[in-house]
Amino acid sequence: MNFLAHCTLAQPGDGFIAGGVLGDFVKGSIPASLPADLRAGIRLHRRIDSYSNHLPEMKVSVARFDPALRRAAPVLLDILADHCLTLTWGCYAEQDLAAFTARVYAAIETYRDRIPARGRDFVSRMVETDLLARYGDREVIERAMAHVLARLRLDHLGDRLQPTLESDLPAFIDDFRVYFPLLRAFAAAERADGPR
Repeated sequence: MNFLAHCTLAQPGDGFIAGGVLGDFVKGSIPASLPADLRAGIRLHRRIDSYSNHLPEMKVSVARFDPALRRAAPVLLDILADHCLTLTWGCYAEQDLAAFTARVYAAIETYRDRIPARGRDFVSRMVETDLLARYGDREVIERAMAHVLARLRLDHLGDRLQPTLESDLPAFIDDFRVYFPLLRAFAAAERADGPR
Protein backbone atom coordinates (compact mmCIF):
# COMPACT_ATOMS: atom_id res chain seq x y z
CA MET A 1 0.00 0.00 0.00
CA ASN A 2 1.04 3.55 -0.64
CA PHE A 3 0.55 6.62 1.55
CA LEU A 4 -3.14 7.38 0.99
CA ALA A 5 -4.22 3.79 1.58
CA HIS A 6 -1.97 3.51 4.64
CA CYS A 7 -3.48 6.65 6.16
CA THR A 8 -7.02 5.53 5.35
CA LEU A 9 -6.40 2.16 6.97
CA ALA A 10 -4.71 3.78 9.98
CA GLN A 11 -7.45 6.15 11.10
CA PRO A 12 -8.60 7.19 13.63
CA GLY A 13 -5.85 8.70 15.72
CA ASP A 14 -3.13 11.16 14.76
CA GLY A 15 -0.31 8.78 15.68
CA PHE A 16 -1.71 6.00 13.55
CA ILE A 17 -2.34 8.36 10.63
CA ALA A 18 1.10 9.99 10.82
CA GLY A 19 2.61 6.51 11.02
CA GLY A 20 0.88 5.78 7.70
CA VAL A 21 3.36 8.19 6.12
CA LEU A 22 6.36 8.13 8.43
CA GLY A 23 6.45 4.33 8.40
CA ASP A 24 8.24 4.51 5.06
CA PHE A 25 11.04 6.62 6.51
CA VAL A 26 11.69 5.07 9.92
CA LYS A 27 14.07 2.19 9.25
CA GLY A 28 15.16 -0.60 11.56
CA SER A 29 13.92 -0.75 15.14
CA ILE A 30 11.22 1.76 16.00
CA PRO A 31 12.84 4.21 18.44
CA ALA A 32 11.48 3.96 21.97
CA SER A 33 11.85 7.75 22.17
CA LEU A 34 8.88 8.21 19.81
CA PRO A 35 5.44 8.77 21.35
CA ALA A 36 3.57 5.49 21.91
CA ASP A 37 0.79 6.33 19.44
CA LEU A 38 3.27 7.17 16.67
CA ARG A 39 5.21 3.96 17.37
CA ALA A 40 1.90 2.10 17.06
CA GLY A 41 1.19 3.85 13.75
CA ILE A 42 4.59 2.93 12.32
CA ARG A 43 4.15 -0.65 13.56
CA LEU A 44 0.73 -0.78 11.88
CA HIS A 45 2.26 0.52 8.64
CA ARG A 46 4.80 -2.31 8.71
CA ARG A 47 2.19 -4.94 9.58
CA ILE A 48 -0.03 -3.80 6.68
CA ASP A 49 2.94 -3.98 4.30
CA SER A 50 3.79 -7.49 5.47
CA TYR A 51 0.19 -8.66 5.26
CA SER A 52 -0.43 -7.14 1.81
CA ASN A 53 2.79 -8.63 0.41
CA HIS A 54 1.44 -12.11 1.11
CA LEU A 55 -2.22 -11.53 0.26
CA PRO A 56 -3.30 -13.85 -2.61
CA GLU A 57 -5.96 -11.36 -3.69
CA MET A 58 -3.24 -8.77 -4.32
CA LYS A 59 -1.08 -11.25 -6.21
CA VAL A 60 -3.90 -11.36 -8.77
CA SER A 61 -3.24 -7.68 -9.48
CA VAL A 62 0.52 -8.15 -9.53
CA ALA A 63 0.04 -10.79 -12.24
CA ARG A 64 -1.87 -8.30 -14.40
CA PHE A 65 1.27 -6.23 -15.03
CA ASP A 66 3.26 -6.76 -18.19
CA PRO A 67 5.72 -9.65 -17.55
CA ALA A 68 8.65 -7.27 -18.08
CA LEU A 69 7.37 -5.22 -15.11
CA ARG A 70 6.91 -8.12 -12.68
CA ARG A 71 10.02 -7.28 -10.65
CA ALA A 72 8.65 -3.79 -10.00
CA ALA A 73 4.99 -4.81 -9.96
CA PRO A 74 4.50 -5.00 -6.16
CA VAL A 75 5.75 -1.41 -5.72
CA LEU A 76 3.85 -0.22 -8.80
CA LEU A 77 0.70 -1.82 -7.42
CA ASP A 78 1.09 0.11 -4.16
CA ILE A 79 0.95 3.34 -6.16
CA LEU A 80 -1.86 2.11 -8.38
CA ALA A 81 -3.86 1.09 -5.29
CA ASP A 82 -3.86 4.73 -4.15
CA HIS A 83 -5.18 5.68 -7.59
CA CYS A 84 -7.92 3.05 -7.30
CA LEU A 85 -8.74 4.31 -3.81
CA THR A 86 -9.24 7.89 -5.02
CA LEU A 87 -11.43 6.65 -7.90
CA THR A 88 -13.63 4.70 -5.45
CA TRP A 89 -13.24 7.03 -2.47
CA GLY A 90 -16.96 7.33 -1.71
CA CYS A 91 -17.16 3.59 -1.07
CA TYR A 92 -14.60 3.67 1.74
CA ALA A 93 -14.64 7.09 3.38
CA GLU A 94 -17.07 9.11 5.45
CA GLN A 95 -15.51 12.48 4.60
CA ASP A 96 -14.51 13.91 1.27
CA LEU A 97 -10.97 13.44 0.05
CA ALA A 98 -9.87 17.06 0.55
CA ALA A 99 -11.03 17.01 4.19
CA PHE A 100 -9.28 13.71 4.78
CA THR A 101 -5.96 14.81 3.28
CA ALA A 102 -6.09 17.99 5.39
CA ARG A 103 -6.54 15.75 8.43
CA VAL A 104 -3.52 13.66 7.39
CA TYR A 105 -1.35 16.75 7.00
CA ALA A 106 -2.48 18.03 10.41
CA ALA A 107 -1.54 14.66 11.95
CA ILE A 108 1.88 14.82 10.32
CA GLU A 109 2.33 18.39 11.59
CA THR A 110 1.75 17.12 15.13
CA TYR A 111 4.88 15.00 14.72
CA ARG A 112 6.89 17.35 12.50
CA ASP A 113 9.97 17.16 14.72
CA ARG A 114 9.83 13.33 14.53
CA ILE A 115 10.11 13.10 10.73
CA PRO A 116 13.40 11.37 9.89
CA ALA A 117 15.82 13.49 7.85
CA ARG A 118 15.47 11.11 4.90
CA GLY A 119 11.76 11.94 4.62
CA ARG A 120 11.57 15.65 5.42
CA ASP A 121 11.81 17.00 1.87
CA PHE A 122 9.35 14.45 0.51
CA VAL A 123 6.83 15.03 3.29
CA SER A 124 7.10 18.81 2.84
CA ARG A 125 6.41 18.46 -0.89
CA MET A 126 3.54 16.06 -0.19
CA VAL A 127 1.86 18.62 2.05
CA GLU A 128 2.62 21.67 -0.13
CA THR A 129 1.25 20.03 -3.30
CA ASP A 130 -1.54 18.03 -1.61
CA LEU A 131 -0.07 14.95 -3.25
CA LEU A 132 -2.45 12.55 -1.54
CA ALA A 133 -5.50 14.18 -3.14
CA ARG A 134 -3.73 14.23 -6.50
CA TYR A 135 -3.37 10.43 -6.62
CA GLY A 136 -6.61 10.51 -8.60
CA ASP A 137 -4.76 12.30 -11.41
CA ARG A 138 -3.43 9.78 -13.90
CA GLU A 139 -0.41 11.94 -14.75
CA VAL A 140 0.64 12.03 -11.09
CA ILE A 141 0.37 8.25 -10.83
CA GLU A 142 2.21 7.75 -14.09
CA ARG A 143 5.07 10.00 -12.90
CA ALA A 144 5.28 8.15 -9.60
CA MET A 145 5.40 4.79 -11.36
CA ALA A 146 8.03 6.07 -13.82
CA HIS A 147 10.09 7.26 -10.84
CA VAL A 148 9.97 3.73 -9.37
CA LEU A 149 11.11 2.26 -12.67
CA ALA A 150 13.97 4.78 -12.86
CA ARG A 151 15.07 3.93 -9.30
CA LEU A 152 15.17 0.25 -10.28
CA ARG A 153 17.00 1.10 -13.52
CA LEU A 154 13.99 -0.09 -15.50
CA ASP A 155 13.03 3.28 -16.96
CA HIS A 156 13.31 1.81 -20.47
CA LEU A 157 10.09 -0.08 -19.62
CA GLY A 158 8.00 3.05 -19.03
CA ASP A 159 5.93 2.52 -22.17
CA ARG A 160 4.73 -0.80 -20.69
CA LEU A 161 2.72 1.15 -18.10
CA GLN A 162 0.19 2.43 -20.65
CA PRO A 163 -2.11 -0.64 -20.67
CA THR A 164 -2.07 -0.69 -16.86
CA LEU A 165 -3.36 2.87 -16.75
CA GLU A 166 -5.75 2.53 -19.69
CA SER A 167 -7.37 -0.72 -20.79
CA ASP A 168 -6.43 -2.74 -17.69
CA LEU A 169 -7.50 -0.14 -15.13
CA PRO A 170 -11.09 -1.45 -14.68
CA ALA A 171 -9.71 -4.89 -13.80
CA PHE A 172 -7.30 -3.35 -11.28
CA ILE A 173 -10.23 -1.46 -9.72
CA ASP A 174 -12.23 -4.70 -9.51
CA ASP A 175 -9.28 -6.36 -7.78
CA PHE A 176 -9.00 -3.39 -5.40
CA ARG A 177 -12.64 -3.82 -4.41
CA VAL A 178 -11.77 -7.38 -3.35
CA TYR A 179 -8.54 -6.85 -1.43
CA PHE A 180 -9.06 -3.44 0.15
CA PRO A 181 -11.87 -4.64 2.47
CA LEU A 182 -9.54 -7.45 3.60
CA LEU A 183 -6.87 -4.86 4.41
CA ARG A 184 -9.42 -2.75 6.28
CA ALA A 185 -10.44 -5.71 8.43
CA PHE A 186 -6.79 -6.57 9.11
CA ALA A 187 -5.90 -2.98 10.02
CA ALA A 188 -8.93 -2.64 12.31
CA ALA A 189 -7.91 -5.79 14.20
CA GLU A 190 -4.34 -4.53 14.51
CA ARG A 191 -5.47 -1.08 15.72
CA ALA A 192 -7.68 -2.71 18.33
CA ASP A 193 -4.53 -4.02 19.99
CA GLY A 194 -3.58 -0.37 20.63
CA PRO A 195 -0.12 1.06 21.30
CA ARG A 196 2.50 -1.48 22.45
